Amino acid sequence: MEPGVRLLGLDGLPADARQNWAAARVWAASQAPYLATALLALQPLVVDQSGVEGDPPYDLRRLPVDQGWRVYLDPYVLTDLDVPTIGYWLVHQVAHLIRDHAGRFPGAASPPAEGDGDLFGRRTADSVRWNVSADIEINDDLEAGDITLPPEAPLPGQLGLPEGWLAEQYWHALEGRSVPEVDCGSATDARPREWETNQPGLDGPSSGLIRREVARRVLEALEAGRMTGGWGLWAEEVLAPKENWRQQFASAIRRGVADAVGRLDFTYERPSRRASAAQGVILPSMRQPVPRVAIVIDTSASMRQELLAQALGEVNGVVRAVGIGRRELNVICCDEQAYDAQRVLDARTLRLEGGGGTDLGEGLRAAAELRPRPHVLVVLTDGHTPWPDRPPAGPRVVVGVLDADGSVPGWAKRVLIDTGGKK
Repeated sequence: MEPGVRLLGLDGLPADARQNWAAARVWAASQAPYLATALLALQPLVVDQSGVEGDPPYDLRRLPVDQGWRVYLDPYVLTDLDVPTIGYWLVHQVAHLIRDHAGRFPGAASPPAEGDGDLFGRRTADSVRWNVSADIEINDDLEAGDITLPPEAPLPGQLGLPEGWLAEQYWHALEGRSVPEVDCGSATDARPREWETNQPGLDGPSSGLIRREVARRVLEALEAGRMTGGWGLWAEEVLAPKENWRQQFASAIRRGVADAVGRLDFTYERPSRRASAAQGVILPSMRQPVPRVAIVIDTSASMRQELLAQALGEVNGVVRAVGIGRRELNVICCDEQAYDAQRVLDARTLRLEGGGGTDLGEGLRAAAELRPRPHVLVVLTDGHTPWPDRPPAGPRVVVGVLDADGSVPGWAKRVLIDTGGKK
């Protein structure tokens, strides 16, 4: 923490700031009663920056929160903002906690080392992009009485993105794009901030109970007609969790990658480190293969491009998350025929070729003939295609099927991709 900055209790707030805080929390709970339990669980801490010469080092205009459900308050922010705006930020920050954005952060697990060229201090560009993606997910389906979004709260349309996506989908779509530098605290990405305390906060079981209570109240509001969409899907998942298809995909791909990495072989391309112990004998060294992934995409007439873009973005993210370089990823479009493989560095640059009938056997054969041969083969399809009797020789095959009625051969790992009811 910067010299001259202190953490205080609510008694450290001036009277007008303390009054605004109390009024805003009550107002927010009245506008979003399904979040009342979570709002009341927030533990306020005052960040006193009055001892710092010049501009305050920490921007706390968003009322950031940490993973222990502590909200960090700047007296000047509470004085400058009106009660409805403070109330919006409280609802917004509670939504980060409720939706477990810190646990869902798809970037690197550990903070960058000091001086590693990171764009935003201890936060990476990935952290900032994820914060914006999580913000969009929240703002897109916010239903909270008279609460209105302040100008700095982003919506999907402002960034040229569709409504109704998850933060993970926005995260992939925003890759390589310029995004606003925002910070809602470690509740978004699990990276500690300099102004945060290291004292224990609300523990995991307590957080889980709050999430379940919020989910119960959301479903009650839906049944009473006081809410629609958005939050309802989240609440159903909390109270009756379904198998997460992204986790299934990640698990299946990791298993194939692990098999590939475990295949050690001998090579004479470089000398063995044990050569000095065997004079006059050329010993081979060990070689560990770099795992390679190919994706076959069903581009027949029955497939919709928005579903393909969604699925490809997810799989591309999973592949990269398990440590496979983008240069090791080939994509083959296939309808009745297999088109030329594309080396895809960004899902948005993919040329979707096809639009005729369907025979994914052609795509599977083309993928198996790639050199070097892929270790893992991912197929994205609606499943309405003939399949070969036998799998292609070599790669592990994972089929992401976008239609529950579609068929998948018994020799492949089947993962049903949740498309939100779209076909």
